[in-house]
Amino acid sequence: MIKNIIFDIGGVLVDFNPIKVFRNMGLSEEEVQLLNKHTAENPLWSEFDRGVMKKEDIIEQMKVGLSDKHKSDLDCFFNDEVLKTVTSFDYAASWVKSLKEKGLKIYLLTNYPDWMFDYHFENVFTFSSYVDGEVVSGKVKLIKPDPKIYQTILSKYNLKPEESVFIDDRKENVESAKTLGINAIQFTTHKEVCEKLNNLF
Repeated sequence: MIKNIIFDIGGVLVDFNPIKVFRNMGLSEEEVQLLNKHTAENPLWSEFDRGVMKKEDIIEQMKVGLSDKHKSDLDCFFNDEVLKTVTSFDYAASWVKSLKEKGLKIYLLTNYPDWMFDYHFENVFTFSSYVDGEVVSGKVKLIKPDPKIYQTILSKYNLKPEESVFIDDRKENVESAKTLGINAIQFTTHKEVCEKLNNLF
């Protein structure tokens, strides 16, 4: 019997769109693509999620190869704009609420910088009030698909894998959850995942 739904956040419940933010900063399209390449598309971004390196050190490494002007733009992005990169999907609140009303417990298991998560949980996520608990990579210093982060949420909330469903948009994260006996669904569309959930129920 399924008792728990464990959600990834980005790409499932919220949209992460730094390109839109860069455009709203008044940058040219060429500059938008350049700065996105140095930030969100940079492998260093996962270090924000991991939470081991200092935020300032990661940003300095992201600036390598940029002109002084673009370094300044990047500083502006991180100082004033980065929290605007996330918005909740229209369906997120009603979906999570409907699952909660079925008697299910709702958890979040996310690769997310700790300094972004707390702000977004309080100010951006439309579904926060329905959440029973969370494990955030930047706080526990582990990132998906490391099996240890799945074990962390199972242990923290005393969840049984066979009673839990994990939903994530990345195949490698879904496969890792399955190795621990957790039911797991790769997110494609809201409608399709709802159908797969109903089949599990």
